[in-house]
Amino acid sequence: MKIKKILAVNMKLEKRCQDTVRCDMETDLETALELAGAGKYQIFHCGLMVAILGSAILEMIGSSFILPSAACDLALEDHMKGIIASIPNIGVILTAPFWGPTADALGRKPVLLVSTLLSGVIGLIAAFMPNLLSFALCKFVGSLFLSCPSSLGFAFAGELMPKKRRDLALLICNASLMLIASLCPIFAWGVFSIEDFIRSISTYLRPWRLLTMAYSMPLILSALWLTQAKESPKFLMMKGKPDEALGVLRHIFAFNSGQSPDHYKVKSLVKSLEDSKKRSDGQSCEAATSSKLSALALLKPPHLKWLALTGFLMFGLFSLLNGLFLFVPNTINKMMTQSRNETASVCAVLNQVNNDTSAVVCVDSISFGTFEITVVTALVYGAVVMMASLSPLSKKTLLISMYSLVGVACLISVSVQNRLVAGVSMSALEITALGIGPLNAFAVQIFPTSLRASAVGAVMMFGRVGSVMGANIAGAFLASGCIYTFLLPDDNKTNAKR
Repeated sequence: MKIKKILAVNMKLEKRCQDTVRCDMETDLETALELAGAGKYQIFHCGLMVAILGSAILEMIGSSFILPSAACDLALEDHMKGIIASIPNIGVILTAPFWGPTADALGRKPVLLVSTLLSGVIGLIAAFMPNLLSFALCKFVGSLFLSCPSSLGFAFAGELMPKKRRDLALLICNASLMLIASLCPIFAWGVFSIEDFIRSISTYLRPWRLLTMAYSMPLILSALWLTQAKESPKFLMMKGKPDEALGVLRHIFAFNSGQSPDHYKVKSLVKSLEDSKKRSDGQSCEAATSSKLSALALLKPPHLKWLALTGFLMFGLFSLLNGLFLFVPNTINKMMTQSRNETASVCAVLNQVNNDTSAVVCVDSISFGTFEITVVTALVYGAVVMMASLSPLSKKTLLISMYSLVGVACLISVSVQNRLVAGVSMSALEITALGIGPLNAFAVQIFPTSLRASAVGAVMMFGRVGSVMGANIAGAFLASGCIYTFLLPDDNKTNAKR
């Protein structure tokens, strides 16, 4: 009887093998990814994507520490800081419609490699520019290549993960970016702690120049690391290259398992039912994607409504993260330069001119207390984002919680007169980074492979528009209508949440 049961079980397993992967013959890409496993290669690949995305973030938000310290050397007035800080986002917006379709046409790896390397090299050159015009011009040219590394990494990371673990991987990647963003004040702290040594070496090599180089180098190093990665098998399948896609999967399997690539069960790849199904007009999806699907297809049903929703949420998110938050270090610095016994609200302190380049003595120093608050809060909030991302909460729950918490933090920061509490609550704007992962995970999940890079790029473009508007509006409002700067974003988040 036991022998019969064993034979029956073996027959069932053999039948299941025939029904799913056809016993070492052929299968669709999603099943092939599952058989390749989720292990060391995915960790390597996701780590690489986090490095690229994080390097782009450092280059974009680094201006929050560069501009206050470069104000005297570049003759940078306060009302110009918002414009200069938004330059990276302006370049990203102008080129976002270009990089997505380019990656869909030429491949994820080559496009990401070239754009990351060029943005890093040009950012490095900006550190040696003699005046504000040349510095701003270099930052703008570099930002034209920054759109790709700041968005494509999410799609590239998701495409090499098995479907069951894709959302979790993107959430972890996003949370890791929060920790990388904490390097922004840490780099600044390290550079300004050796300011006297830098001045003794050269009168031209100012701390802000060295800091500009420090924020650009990760892009160059990440581009070199990218040379060791493989192309997306989803892209190769979309381009009709199943043999090359299978080669990538065999490499992933061998990397994860430590076995020979010949032990990989899948011998050939076929199109999935989702990729091969007919549309209502009788045209196959493959034919449509090869000839008609482009970035313009995102403006047609059913993609338009999802693009509008995710784009609106990303717009509000980035208006705080890359907009108002850029002024947090400068605002905290002005509060920390006040007397310890003196109490005043954030808006009352901002009405005082502490960094006027037209004054007889220009002050461009950053206090030690400012670094203490920004570094500690970046690490703490980064840990909070990481734990929230690893929690079993759904993407929708994470987004609603994040928007609510940031709204409360804005109200607290503008209401209290304790500078430590105000600084901590203002730094809570970093928590908005928690929303990037879920929103990009929604985009990767909703849009088809042929439009995925374009869709993620378009969603991130909405965010960049929010960054530009947030930076310029915050710069003007902090001077003329400070209290509304903190109240209006909260209203926007409430509307977005609804």
